[in-house]
Amino acid sequence: MKNEIKSHYKPGPRAKEIIERHNKVILSTTMVPYPLVGYKAKGDIVEDVDGNSFIDFSSAVAVTNIGYNHPKVVEAINSQAYKLTHFAGNDFYNELQVELAEKLVQITPGNFEKKVFFSNSGAESVECAYKMARWKAKKPGMISFLGAFHGRTFGALSLSACKAAQKKHYLPLVPSVMHVPFAYCYRCLYGMKYPECDM
Repeated sequence: MKNEIKSHYKPGPRAKEIIERHNKVILSTTMVPYPLVGYKAKGDIVEDVDGNSFIDFSSAVAVTNIGYNHPKVVEAINSQAYKLTHFAGNDFYNELQVELAEKLVQITPGNFEKKVFFSNSGAESVECAYKMARWKAKKPGMISFLGAFHGRTFGALSLSACKAAQKKHYLPLVPSVMHVPFAYCYRCLYGMKYPECDM
């Protein structure tokens, strides 16, 4: 078949060289499961360093969910880069941060006072939520789902339960975390059927 999808992508010569260089100088704290070395992208198409094109179904892990190099995003980045590339929002005030926080407060559902916490990563956001939940509940225990991934910081890793290898060398983690199966009647982990299970 002419348009057959290959099940195993083989990196080209340029990609192999960059992967070798990567492995020599970058600490492997995370897995890099795909031997794809990105070069450029537009919309949902990514081109590797050897000129092969791929459809990115992951949206760059949900970071570019409006597509790569969207003209409005590129224009906003370029415009801001000429004015101020970084101004530590934890140390100084910044009108653009205030405008973004105001917009987020406006569009967040619920009729109560809201405030925004800006973070640098998903794991940092999880750590903040973890701390807020424990502070509000005044209880140490936490429930998380089997199969969940929340990040690689100690709190986020304690809540994660998808791959044992991620925790292998870091035990003990934060105590009082209970992992439970996600309620999924279609493939019940207990072999029960709804509604007879009465759960």
